Amino acid sequence: MGLVAIDEADDSPSASTSFLVDLVFVHGLWEHGLEAWTDTQTGVLWMRDLFPHSTYKARCLIYEYDAERLLAPGGLAADSIYDEAVGLINHLNADRELMDAQARPIIFVCHEFGGLLVKRALAYSASRSDAKIDHLRFIFRSTYAILFMSTPHAGFKKEALIVLHDDSHLSPSQFILSLLERSETLQEITDQFAPLRKNFHISNFWEQKKTTYGGDSFYVVDRDSAAPVWEDVVRVGINATHTDMVKFGSHKAPGYRLILATLKKHVKSAPDEIARRWEQDLEIVRRSREHEADNLLRPSPGTLANSSRRSSCHEPSSTSIPSRAATPSIESLGNQDSGSDEPSTPFINIHYLVRQRSEYFVGRQRQMVSLTEKFGTVRPRSARKPKIFVIYGLPGSGKTQFCLRYLEESRHRYWGVFWIDCTTDATAEESFALLGQVSGKGVEPGAGQLWLSQTSDPWLLVLDNANDPEMELKKFLPASGNGHILITTRNPAAQTHNNIGAVRFHGMDPEEAVTMLLHLAYPDKDLLHKSRDSRELAETIASELGYLALALKQAAFTIRRRLLPLSRYLKSFLGCRKELLSRPMIQSATDANIIATWELPFTGISSRNTPEYRDAVDLLHVFAFLHFASIPLGIFTSCSDGLNRAKYLKIRPSALVESSSTQAVEDRILAAGRVLYEHSIISISESDESASGPGTSRRVPKRYFTLHPAIHQWARERLDKEDSQAWLNCTAAILEHSISTNMDTSGRAFRRSLLPHIEYCMLQLQNAYGAGTFPQTPEQANYLERFGLVYAEAGRWERAKPLQLRVVEFRLKHFGRAHDATIAARRCLANTYWNLFHVEKCLEVQHDIWLTQKLFRPSLRDYLCWPVWKPTYLSHMQTLDDLTRCLWLAGKRDLSRQAGERCVAVLTQRLGPDDPLTISAMFNLARTYLHLGNRDAEVLRLLRHVLARREHFFGPNHPETLMAVNELGVALCAGRKQLDEAEALVRRAWEGRKIVLGEEHAYTLWSANDLSKVLVELKRFGEAKALLEDVVVVAMRTLGKTHIGMAMTKGNLSRVYIQCGDWERARELLSDLQKFLPKEHPDYIYLEWGWAYVKLYGDSDLDGAKEHCERVLQTVLETKVLGLDNTRVVDTAEMLLKIYQGEEREEDVKRLKRTFPRVGIGEARSSAEPLTLERLIRRRTQERLAALHG
Repeated sequence: MGLVAIDEADDSPSASTSFLVDLVFVHGLWEHGLEAWTDTQTGVLWMRDLFPHSTYKARCLIYEYDAERLLAPGGLAADSIYDEAVGLINHLNADRELMDAQARPIIFVCHEFGGLLVKRALAYSASRSDAKIDHLRFIFRSTYAILFMSTPHAGFKKEALIVLHDDSHLSPSQFILSLLERSETLQEITDQFAPLRKNFHISNFWEQKKTTYGGDSFYVVDRDSAAPVWEDVVRVGINATHTDMVKFGSHKAPGYRLILATLKKHVKSAPDEIARRWEQDLEIVRRSREHEADNLLRPSPGTLANSSRRSSCHEPSSTSIPSRAATPSIESLGNQDSGSDEPSTPFINIHYLVRQRSEYFVGRQRQMVSLTEKFGTVRPRSARKPKIFVIYGLPGSGKTQFCLRYLEESRHRYWGVFWIDCTTDATAEESFALLGQVSGKGVEPGAGQLWLSQTSDPWLLVLDNANDPEMELKKFLPASGNGHILITTRNPAAQTHNNIGAVRFHGMDPEEAVTMLLHLAYPDKDLLHKSRDSRELAETIASELGYLALALKQAAFTIRRRLLPLSRYLKSFLGCRKELLSRPMIQSATDANIIATWELPFTGISSRNTPEYRDAVDLLHVFAFLHFASIPLGIFTSCSDGLNRAKYLKIRPSALVESSSTQAVEDRILAAGRVLYEHSIISISESDESASGPGTSRRVPKRYFTLHPAIHQWARERLDKEDSQAWLNCTAAILEHSISTNMDTSGRAFRRSLLPHIEYCMLQLQNAYGAGTFPQTPEQANYLERFGLVYAEAGRWERAKPLQLRVVEFRLKHFGRAHDATIAARRCLANTYWNLFHVEKCLEVQHDIWLTQKLFRPSLRDYLCWPVWKPTYLSHMQTLDDLTRCLWLAGKRDLSRQAGERCVAVLTQRLGPDDPLTISAMFNLARTYLHLGNRDAEVLRLLRHVLARREHFFGPNHPETLMAVNELGVALCAGRKQLDEAEALVRRAWEGRKIVLGEEHAYTLWSANDLSKVLVELKRFGEAKALLEDVVVVAMRTLGKTHIGMAMTKGNLSRVYIQCGDWERARELLSDLQKFLPKEHPDYIYLEWGWAYVKLYGDSDLDGAKEHCERVLQTVLETKVLGLDNTRVVDTAEMLLKIYQGEEREEDVKRLKRTFPRVGIGEARSSAEPLTLERLIRRRTQERLAALHG
């Protein structure tokens, strides 16, 4: 193997000067040497017999390489391209040196794989600039043109490789699979060659006739792959098959004249241009070496101190990929700054939210040490920008395991270690929600990131599986904080997020791969005592697995469990891989290698007929449609009763429908899980109770199952369409029936743990049926209804809303509006609207339910009431209670009062005063009374009764109890009595909601607003101001600028600024509120009062203040949106009364007192008046008198 000169007579140093150019021909994989270029019918070797090489003074060289060695299974791995490329450069350089022709121009003519080899070889040659090896750069410097003949720049199609591969081999080799479309090997070659392309004259030729082989006709390399759209490159088709396009039997053969003309043009132009390039490149190299010498003579500060560490960074340039043993270290891939050299301070690790452990890890020790150095010193410090490092590469290359091991070894360096699953936006948000719960910040978006950004203790955050190119990863990165962030991804573009470096993972180092395979397969044996034959077998297996960590681990466990011995594994694996290649899910060598390692053991499981093995198969099919991580055992034990009634399902796991008890279900599922675990398909773990966080300690799953993401994908894609749909519906039903119908409080933590699985199952349902056509059956509507309840319970109302809308739409269409299921779905939707403060939509839905229930009643008896248009059956009363609450929020307080009074009267009569439905109605009525500003005693009586009953039924910290606590405190504050008790109650509600719901939950922020009102009444304006300024920041992020909760917060803060005399900030907030607060809403009254106060005491504008006061009172009289004895209404009337009195408008004073009886009884409530009203009026009078006399 090597170079063959076509005309041996000219192959001598003495004849060297007669040649102007070297033509180097490199063949493809399936034909070798001279055979590849010789016409089979005529025996013509065209570059010798047709091409006028003597006329053009061209020396023709054919490069031969051992294609058989590359094609054979168990042979060289994909990186053997590098070795062959190095061989080509060295052979060609040696030949030209012997001929004393190092500067002679080169034109390459490459067929098929030969073109890939030449591209890789030129990239290698271009990177050789060191003085000791720069003779290898001569090939790059001398290359003038390249003719690519059907070169698979973008890879071979899978079908072509399968057909073309030699039938004598059991399976296409790992090397062949690495040439498939979209392979990483080809992408590397493309990336390395791309910056060099402009140096050469390139022509891409493609085959225009299909090749017939074994009854199939196909293009071996299609046009898109052979002739990609490159700038300034010739693209031409040749009317011949793949092999015939480089075999010309005569001057008239298709394509010959094209090739001849191309070569003639290049031979003529090459000498002059290459001579100039030699001069230019020599100058470039000279300047580069001078620059290096200057750097050595003038070292920068700190160079000597760090030289030992940086010395390992002198690697080949980025255009070269060395062998695996010489893979560049992490230092060479990012910035060199690793922070201070001070030793890290050990920390007590408080938080370790990593719900998995490293199952296997061998090798990459150099990268582990380098990453530690890259992150540098860990110590407490104020917030700064976190250090971010990105690990990207193939699935199964060990990215996650590397991070897990780093976490385990470095845990002591960090106060907190957190793991975020970034498979989708939803899973990332859910992971951060857990982090938010642990911090006590709540589950709202951004809470977890904010907590990390504000802590000075060192933390480590892992964003795992951030593979989706469409994901906006930046929003999951804390903007500041004393932290380190690791990102794992298959997406190379994610490198842009790093600020200290990135590294690419592919296969392991060959020696480390073999060591890992043997260590995991034979853990009890000393590696030194393993036979040489065993190691050779392991080397062959590792090579065929592409040195991928996940595939090696799976193969090792298959051997370890004695499912297949080491001596038989390779043959079985190759046979399985060959069979899998025809499946659509196999798109790359990585797919084929990894999937084949799982198919082997799973085939063994499915062939067994015992219950635990059959259950294992069923369990894997269910796992395929849940999220791959942390699948709770409780899903299966909770759903069995409901699934027994789900007769509509085509498939139901036997373990769930045949078991007689919950314990029996658990036993069978665990037995099936152990089968999958023993075959290394899943892992089984115990939950970390310390990671449950505040308020989540009950019913956290004790056992959960986890799959590797690639295994999870395989488990789903191996099913055909019919089976896939059947198991998808079965999984959705399992999830549905695992959710309690009464949504009991004790199951909140468990239901929250289901959210990633609901999200993933929903994604698969939409993919299978289409988002616009789902649900299609009543059962599917039930899935969505139950899923929506879980989202709503978790405060994810925006996510619950579209699911509930679909359920409502389906049931309206198929059941009608009066059906109980439709009413239930619409009630849930209205409740979500209420929590989102979509008041008009909530009111519209509630009113329509109320009207429907008036017209369509459950029975004839329900029509027999008086008055007949006021039904009294319980479902209608529940709707009336919901309507009471909605009317209150909408500001229609009088209608709310009417609805609430009727509801309480009927429910008290029918159910008694202590029934939960009656208690709810009492609460909503009391809140309406409170905001109407009358019946103070009745408000307190109702709220104290509600609080006592809820504490009895639900306990002191239930969300419903805390709501009553909060409202009772607000009522006491509104009456301006018992303010100490009011503060204690509202503060209890606030603190309790922080624990149960989280610091950033909408209801927690509501309590903070109410607490600020109490503090204002207590004249503690500074505390109220600090509290509300914090709330505004959170509300802006979690609720949005136009949310009614934001308006409430800004309104309260503006009143605090007014009391503090901070007129500028008060004006700013009032102006902002005025832009989006509707005039018909009660809060608009408060806005006008605020403006009146600012005008009067901030601007000394009597007329402006009077105008706003009159507008407030007129609105109240016309709309009755607030009662005449409402606190804020009375305050406004008092202010206007003072103005009238100062202006001596006695008639207006009398009219005002008649209209508002409470006015003038007490003193006006101005708390921080820089200029008293009396002084202002006196000054205004003096100004007017002066104007008159003037």
